[in-house]
Amino acid sequence: MNGYPRDMFEEMDEIFDHLFSRMNQDLQNSGSQVSGFRIIIESGNPPPHVQDTPSVPLRIAASPVAEVHRLDDEVKVIAELPGAARDNIRLDVQGLVLSIDADGVNTPYHTTAKLPPVDTGSMQSTFRNGVLEVTFRALDTGPASV
Repeated sequence: MNGYPRDMFEEMDEIFDHLFSRMNQDLQNSGSQVSGFRIIIESGNPPPHVQDTPSVPLRIAASPVAEVHRLDDEVKVIAELPGAARDNIRLDVQGLVLSIDADGVNTPYHTTAKLPPVDTGSMQSTFRNGVLEVTFRALDTGPASV
């Protein structure tokens, strides 16, 4: 740079070109990342519990947010699965964990939701406009202690 403003801007353009080139290389090598959080909401109780989920590479599986709502005698799990078809959604309950797997147009989905005590035999699901809603009958956990 020899002191002329035009030279300074040309040098800055070269620096930015180099930085963006390196950034694109790094992004291509690392792959896209998906992260989110889980929210558990119970009626009449303290504020919801929010838990971060770890980042996972997008090409392996997207991990959508699974919201768990307890409303009176029902527990609802809601997850967005854009691009998935109802026939490609698989639900599995092991203990108190609901696993949701689906094949989307551009990516597979996998997420889990920790459930409060529920009657797993009462599981019903609906899928509309890319939103999965799974409903269970809640089991009575006994009187709350003070």
